[in-house]
Amino acid sequence: MLHLLEKYQLFGWLALAGAAFATPAAARLARRLGVMDMPDTFLKPHARPTPYLGGLAICLGWVASVAAAMVAGRVPVEVVLPILLGGVAMSVLGLLDDSRGLSPKIRLTIGAVIIAAVLITTGTGFQLMDSLFLPIGIKLPPAVAIPLSIAASIFIVLGACNSTNLIDGLDGLCTGVTAIISLSFFLLAAHLASFKEEENHSVRLVLSIAMAGAALGFLPWNFNPARIFMGDAGSVLLGFNCGILILLFAEWGIVRWVLGALMIFALPVFDTALAMFRRFASGKPVFQGDRSHFYDQLVQRGLSVKQTVLVCYALTLFFAITGLLVVQTRTLYALAICVVIGVAVALAAWITGLTHPEKGADNGNG
Repeated sequence: MLHLLEKYQLFGWLALAGAAFATPAAARLARRLGVMDMPDTFLKPHARPTPYLGGLAICLGWVASVAAAMVAGRVPVEVVLPILLGGVAMSVLGLLDDSRGLSPKIRLTIGAVIIAAVLITTGTGFQLMDSLFLPIGIKLPPAVAIPLSIAASIFIVLGACNSTNLIDGLDGLCTGVTAIISLSFFLLAAHLASFKEEENHSVRLVLSIAMAGAALGFLPWNFNPARIFMGDAGSVLLGFNCGILILLFAEWGIVRWVLGALMIFALPVFDTALAMFRRFASGKPVFQGDRSHFYDQLVQRGLSVKQTVLVCYALTLFFAITGLLVVQTRTLYALAICVVIGVAVALAAWITGLTHPEKGADNGNG
């Protein structure tokens, strides 16, 4: 595993440097163009107008790293180039939403088209149903398995984009959480590479370490008190990268690798599910913005923004370690562990009142 880190770390450092140096320029550009996140008394309670183009810096760092890997011949161009172009397209879509505001229906439709184009061009996600059903002895005919796999894959990537977008609610939260997730995906990819030689190992390794580097390069500027926000241009790209990696882990045909990847990504999924459940329970539209997220409730209960973010980092690390351990077990045990943890998290949320609508002051950042 260490030899893989030595082999691929350059791409992580390149992404980190690219994002770190591009972030101040993005902040200046945002101020010049007037692309600022203006505070309000509800969803945007930060203290002052804040530049909103940090996602461009993250995208630049990620693109520079992945492009360098292609030029160096470390990854297959026919697989990585469509992913690179798809990531840029998703980031541009997020940028349009940041600057002009797009309806959820338009954003989801365009996002689904972009993701579908990437999946069909690269063949990513085509084996998802086989990965899920073959371990229990069910072989679906290709005419059924492939369309179902593509539909489920689009849902997974769109869901990942939505989850990272929703968790981008406090200074440094989405950035740090996805950095931990991406580093954990790198470790998972490195572990998988020790089992079997195939070209997609390099794809997983480069995509994960490039995104980790880009997030870490942006984090010093985004940690509380944030001097710049990533906006949808950054959060959607982070989610896209994570969703594609989850699908790439499904390509080996063993369900526990998918379970491990999903467990690593568990905190954004939990936060999204919790917010949507609370909205549904209170009769609100599930896509309507509010302050009912997990991190919002921690702030409402007295934690500072920094303390809340650090708690979320710790939880992400717990889920990441669990995901890495899950792949060491047999598939049946891996599934049992994931079910037990899922039930335990749901019960803990209910017992502590996180699932119940409650009133409280909002004092977080975006």
